[in-house]
Amino acid sequence: MKALYGHKQAPRLWHDDINASLLAVGFTQSSAYPNLYLRSNGILILLYVDDICMMFLEAATTAVIEVKAKLSEKYNIMNIGLAWQFLGIEIPCNGTGFSLSQKGYMTTVL
Repeated sequence: MKALYGHKQAPRLWHDDINASLLAVGFTQSSAYPNLYLRSNGILILLYVDDICMMFLEAATTAVIEVKAKLSEKYNIMNIGLAWQFLGIEIPCNGTGFSLSQKGYMTTVL
């Protein structure tokens, strides 16, 4: 994929490539938000440029490991741990799940 960087069409080519890879491992692309991918077992993937944010239910942990293994065959991926913020949206986690909040953004605006 390094060959794509610096080319005018790099973003489109990257999206076409990752789109094909995600569809091949069982994801469907959201019709409302094309950078959101859903899998029936509770895995969500959100793309932003060349970053991937993956959210999943605890019951889907085994499937997540399989998805990561498939993607790592083609891409150089790394796990940076739990996300606490993504695109300005806070993702507070507790023992029972997570929620989404824009409290920090709203505090800044107000």
